[in-house]
Amino acid sequence: MNGRRPLGELLGDLADAAHLMGGGGAVRARSLEMTLPIDVRLVRSAEGTELIGDVPLFVTRTAFDPEPARLAVTWHAVPADGGAA
Repeated sequence: MNGRRPLGELLGDLADAAHLMGGGGAVRARSLEMTLPIDVRLVRSAEGTELIGDVPLFVTRTAFDPEPARLAVTWHAVPADGGAA
């Protein structure tokens, strides 16, 4: 185990945060856009190959560290009936 999350877990946590930020109060968000750095790599294990994508471990980077990728995610509110918001 490398201590890093699979990309799907990171996206799930971001979706949970978007849900908490977007509803319930006096202001409701119709869309939310996030762009953040992530470290991405393929990891092979006995179960197979997994895509690891998590926020960087450290704020500072050395010349030996690869540049982080950028992940841009946008959520839009869509009515339950599928019509335009």
